[in-house]
Amino acid sequence: MAATDRKDERVVSRRDQIKRVAAGLFVENGVAGTSVRDIAEGVGMLSGSLYHHFPSKDAIAFAILDDFLTDLNSRYRSVLPHVSGMREELRALVYSSIEIAEMHPYATEIYQNEMSYHGPGAPDAIAEAVRTAHTFWIDAATRASASGELRAGLDPVDFARMLREGVWWSIRYHREHLSERRDEVTDTVVAAFVDGGASPVTVASSSPDSADRPIIDRLDRIERRLEELTKRLVDEP
Repeated sequence: MAATDRKDERVVSRRDQIKRVAAGLFVENGVAGTSVRDIAEGVGMLSGSLYHHFPSKDAIAFAILDDFLTDLNSRYRSVLPHVSGMREELRALVYSSIEIAEMHPYATEIYQNEMSYHGPGAPDAIAEAVRTAHTFWIDAATRASASGELRAGLDPVDFARMLREGVWWSIRYHREHLSERRDEVTDTVVAAFVDGGASPVTVASSSPDSADRPIIDRLDRIERRLEELTKRLVDEP
């Protein structure tokens, strides 16, 4: 391997290390409450050396979100062509979001906490990536509404936003054990939001043995899952 290639790998690795350390500090203290010196100390380097990799702490925050959103949209694009129907499409979005959140620790928390870094005034690339990510959810919910799979009276845009935020909050509360609970968290979110938002016909046909049960039984199960999730969130630190 050429010397320049090895140097490039070290630079990339150092940038990734800086982003990982900064992400944890940003969640703990906020971006405003974190200094470049804090990040440099966490990485084990001088503050001046950090500027060789990023011009500012804001640039680090933008890089964290840009990496996260790029991978998120790429995963959405790769999985959605292979599923169809409201439940399968939305489940794929939920599961994919959790997978990508595992790859980018604390990015979802930064996204939730630091609106200024992806809202008005954010770099064009990040603003466009956010719009693209939202569109995947909205389009899936809109298709479900048009096909009658989404419960009548639910606005697909509002439903998509609530489901998406439910995923981010679930990731936040299960962060420490997310990889072990990926399937469990996905199933709970799908039961609470997707099945809860489905039309009675869709709910009844979502599993082979549910057609013989009253719809109220299905809703009772969803309510119990919500209670379990609430208890778990309260019990966990």
